[in-house]
Amino acid sequence: MPVSEVHHVAVTVSDLERAASFYEHALGYRRTLRTDVGGPGIETSLGLPAGTTGKVQYLQGPSQVGQLELIEWNGTATRTPSAGHLELGTFLLSFEVPREELADVYAKVVEHGGEPLTEPNRVLLENYGYIEAFACRDPDDNLLEFVSLPTREEIRALRAESSGSGQ
Repeated sequence: MPVSEVHHVAVTVSDLERAASFYEHALGYRRTLRTDVGGPGIETSLGLPAGTTGKVQYLQGPSQVGQLELIEWNGTATRTPSAGHLELGTFLLSFEVPREELADVYAKVVEHGGEPLTEPNRVLLENYGYIEAFACRDPDDNLLEFVSLPTREEIRALRAESSGSGQ
């Protein structure tokens, strides 16, 4: 039996309110559960040092699948220098956006403190189709991607054209 879709992604942030505000206002996510965590149960289940506590804010997009859990842990937040795309672990968070809304999302992300790496651009993915996407950094320097995907019909048409079969 396979496990379910990703339920949520937990992101460590330096300022819970600032981060929650960014995801709420720039992405339109809705705040749901706000809680504090700590104690022996959490320490054991997550392998945390004794005395670790944190403030948590969950945010939800249009569905309940793929929530964001923002956590501000006690102590001083740090960012370890990264090798970027060669660093093992999470590289980016990617959000699907309808094509007609991509420019508006870009403007909101910039307005609310996101630092764009690119403006929205069109890229052909072999055997898939054209995507439109842009990347930015959130207030804690996490890499975010916003992508508009081709329709099933566009994918089929590209594959048929590539194979020359017209199917």
